[in-house]
Amino acid sequence: MRKEFSAEEKAAYFKGLREQWKAAKKIAEEDGEEIRAIIANHGLNISVTGFVLCAQQMAALGLDGVPYLDCKTFKGWKENGFFVKKGERSRITGLTWIRTDGKEEREPGEDEDKSGHVFPKAYHLFHRSQVVEAEK
Repeated sequence: MRKEFSAEEKAAYFKGLREQWKAAKKIAEEDGEEIRAIIANHGLNISVTGFVLCAQQMAALGLDGVPYLDCKTFKGWKENGFFVKKGERSRITGLTWIRTDGKEEREPGEDEDKSGHVFPKAYHLFHRSQVVEAEK
C-alpha cells in the first residue's frame, strides 16, 4: 500500500532536495576543476554537483572510494556483475532533474523550454561494501 503525502509534505521534501543540491553546487563551483579531472580520469558520466553530493554523503557515512565508481544503483551493480547483499538498504541518495512538459498550448515557433518545469528526483545508491560479486 502506497502512502499518500500532503501538499505540504511534498513541498518540504522537494525543498530539502533543492537545498542539498544548492549546497553541493556551491562546493562544486569552488573545486570544479579538480572534480572534473577526477570525473574525466575515471570516464564517469555525472555532473560535478552530483559527484559532490554523493561524495559528501559517503564521507558522512565513513565510506571510502570514488562516487559513481564505488556507488551505483541496484541496476548499475547488476549490470556490472554484482548483487546487492540481502537485507541491505541504500544509504546514499543521488539527484537528477526531471523536466515536465507544460499543459498549455504553444504558439508555432515558440521556444519549447519555456513551458513546463523542472523538479528534483532522488534515486538510491549502494556502496561497494554492500554488494557481492555474482558467481560465474
